[in-house]
Amino acid sequence: MHDLQVFAVICMLGITCYAMRAGGYLLAASMREDGIAARFLRLAPGNLFIAFIVGGCLSGGPAGLVGTVVALVTMAITTREWAALGAGFAAALAASAIGL
Repeated sequence: MHDLQVFAVICMLGITCYAMRAGGYLLAASMREDGIAARFLRLAPGNLFIAFIVGGCLSGGPAGLVGTVVALVTMAITTREWAALGAGFAAALAASAIGL
């Protein structure tokens, strides 16, 4: 590929990315706040988190499950993400160290 072709591809990708972001912003701005789409989008971060995390928790074996349970309990008690992450990682490390 010539340098000019590479530059053209980079420019097209940049324009496409900008158009998609601008379109998403305009679409989101036109939604009603009490509509079903807005409620779904408010729930989406939690749903995506669960979808990505479940596979890792299940493939981590017993130590991963211990860490997950400890993180969930810590989050329920403290409502602090960093405390839950730290407690979950520490519990998973401890469970792994004792051979679970």
